[in-house]
Amino acid sequence: MKTKRRGKVQNIFKRTQRRLTKGFLRQLMVFLLLFSIVMFGMFYLVIMKDQELEVRNLAKEEAARVEAYLGKTYEAKNVFPQHDLELRGSGIFFAYLISPDGALLVGNETDPQVRQKLLSALSEENLFQRKITFGSSAAKEDDDDEGHERSEIHNKSLRKDLHLMIAKEKISFAGHEVGNLYVGTDISYVYQMFILLFGILIGLLTFFALIAWFFSSRMSKKAMIPISSAFERQREFVADASHELRTPLSVMLSSIDAIEMTIDHNQDPIVRKMLFNMKDEVKRMTGLVSGLLTLARSDSGKIERNDAVFDFSEMAQKAMEAMKPIAQEKQIQLQFDAPETLVGKGDEHRLKQLLYILLDNALKYTPNGGKVELALSRKQDELKIKVSDTGVGIRPEEQPFIFDRFYRADKVRSRQEGSYGLGLSIAKWIVDIHQGTIEVNSELGKGSVFIVELPFSSKR
Repeated sequence: MKTKRRGKVQNIFKRTQRRLTKGFLRQLMVFLLLFSIVMFGMFYLVIMKDQELEVRNLAKEEAARVEAYLGKTYEAKNVFPQHDLELRGSGIFFAYLISPDGALLVGNETDPQVRQKLLSALSEENLFQRKITFGSSAAKEDDDDEGHERSEIHNKSLRKDLHLMIAKEKISFAGHEVGNLYVGTDISYVYQMFILLFGILIGLLTFFALIAWFFSSRMSKKAMIPISSAFERQREFVADASHELRTPLSVMLSSIDAIEMTIDHNQDPIVRKMLFNMKDEVKRMTGLVSGLLTLARSDSGKIERNDAVFDFSEMAQKAMEAMKPIAQEKQIQLQFDAPETLVGKGDEHRLKQLLYILLDNALKYTPNGGKVELALSRKQDELKIKVSDTGVGIRPEEQPFIFDRFYRADKVRSRQEGSYGLGLSIAKWIVDIHQGTIEVNSELGKGSVFIVELPFSSKR
């Protein structure tokens, strides 16, 4: 059965590529969104300024006509002659002349039935906008008036709300303030145009979002090419270097063993100490090279599972026996709790390696006089391995990273113990290729518990 490590590495690259794609897409969309907002804002300002200028000019023209009319007919003070203001100019909805005390002197509008609403919408500002809402009562009243012939503008005003731009001009004659002239234009079509423009912009943003996603995907793929190539070169180098180093290390270890057999240690303690140190360092290098080679092969997907039916309890008992010398040297109490037999199917060599890693890790970080326990149990076709110790423990913020390669929680202590941060990474890989899970529960200063759960069917 092929290992899934290769697929996991590819998944990491895919996730990285997706993150790059999202990053590129986010930047492009932010640019498009800002560009759309700026363009919409500029368009809005230009159009509204044009409407403001138009209504101001219309108000000034109408004010000039009113003042000219007053010069001909205004005789009595505070008495304004009967006169209807003409709605001249495109888009004028109403024109009212209001006295200083707020009374309507004269006025005209396209829809006489909405005069009260229009008057209540007037303000002291020189230029302002108002939204006039027409209810159903006006429409009903108009339907009851059979003699009234409705105009096109009147029908529209009853069917929709009106947006008006209103300008105010002061009217005076012979040094006397007559009142304020209010002129309003219908700019509802402008708002409809803005709504249409907004819809068009949303459509364009959606279209350009698809284009941006396409280009972001292409850019992320190109960005991943050198990363993938660098990873492959690194993996090949680690695999080749690890493979080439195994032979000279084995020769060095054999040579040291041969030298130990040919000298008298009692006569030359310095040589004995030097050989001991050399042998210890060679063993450490051999373990490091073996771990690197295992991980390099796992990345390439070349390692296969050699499944066979075996007794896990028996294998675990042998592993505990092998660890006894290390435990006795540190006066650590070893405990083993397992059923008499645990027969199942799996890669015996890899699962044995898993046990050795977990036990060795527990013994390394448990101080003298501590306790290490291995407990095995089975529930249906699932094997549970529990390795607990009374060691130094792991900080909560470091626990998510302990299965990463070359990660060491206590770097000083790890160097003293000869650890390179590969053991738990290999253990995690062994658990993964068996479709199992591994987790750690640890408290600083009180110890750690590693729990492994694996499918372990007894069927042959």
